[in-house]
Amino acid sequence: MPENDLLKRAIAQLNSTSSTIEATSITHVDRLKVAVCGEPKTGKSNIIARTARKPLLHYDFDDRKESIAGMEDVVIKTLFDLKDLEPKAWGIFESDIGTLEYMKSQNTLPFKSIALDSCTFLRKYAEHQFMKDSSSSSRAKFKIGTTDYIIPKDWDAVTGVQKMLEGVLSRLFALDVDVYMTFHTRPEKDQQKSTKTETVYKDNLTVEPPNLKMLLPKFNDCWRTFVDTDGKFKVQLKPDWKFGASTVFKNVGDTEEADIQKLLEKHNGRK
Repeated sequence: MPENDLLKRAIAQLNSTSSTIEATSITHVDRLKVAVCGEPKTGKSNIIARTARKPLLHYDFDDRKESIAGMEDVVIKTLFDLKDLEPKAWGIFESDIGTLEYMKSQNTLPFKSIALDSCTFLRKYAEHQFMKDSSSSSRAKFKIGTTDYIIPKDWDAVTGVQKMLEGVLSRLFALDVDVYMTFHTRPEKDQQKSTKTETVYKDNLTVEPPNLKMLLPKFNDCWRTFVDTDGKFKVQLKPDWKFGASTVFKNVGDTEEADIQKLLEKHNGRK
C-alpha cells in the first residue's frame, strides 16, 4: 500500500475517536489564542473590539462596556457579582459556554472571536463560586455596613480557581474560534530584596494578580499593549527585558500598531 494511502487510513482510524488532521492543512492564524496584557487605559479592550475577526462575543467582567460602545458586529455581555456570598457571574458564564458548544455541534455558531475581559475579575467571580460550593475553603466571613464579605483560605481556593479557569479556556479553545483574554500588568515583586515591612519591585512586568501567570502558557500569543510617546496605541509582540511577549505572526516587528487585521495582513505577506 502506498505511503500516502497508509497515512490517510491512519488519519481515518484516529478520527473515529477525535479529530486528526495533517499539520500542512492548517496555518498559525486559523485560530488565534491571545493573552492581551497591559496597564489600564492602554487599549486592551479596544484592540479586540475594534479589530478582531467579527462577529465578536465580548464578555465584559469589569462592568466597563461603555469603553467599547458603538463597535460594529460586537455582542457585549456584562457579568459581575453584586455580592461575594451570592455569586451568579460564573454560573451564567459556564451555562453560556454550554450553549456555545451546542451551537457548534449544530453548525450554527455565529461568532468568529470570543473575548474575556478581564481575567482579573473573572478570577474573582470564579473564587466566589468556588468558596460557595466548597465552604471549607473559606477562612472568614465578615460584614461591613450592610455588605457581607468572604476571604479564601490557604492555597485551596487558588488551586481550585486555577482549575476552573483552565477548564473554561479549554472548552472555548475547542470551539475553533479566536479566543482573547485580557490581563492587567504590574511590576514584578523582587522576592529576594523585599522584606516584611518593605516591598521592592523589579523593572519587568508580570500579570496581576501574579498567580494568573500560570494561564499564559495556554495561549499561543502573549501581547503587551502600551501607549507610545505620540499617544498612539501600540502592541508589543516580541520579548524584551521588560515583558516576555510572544507571537505566531510572521513578518511583524517587535512592536506594531494595535490592529489585529493589519497583523494578519503582514503575516500573510500583504503590505
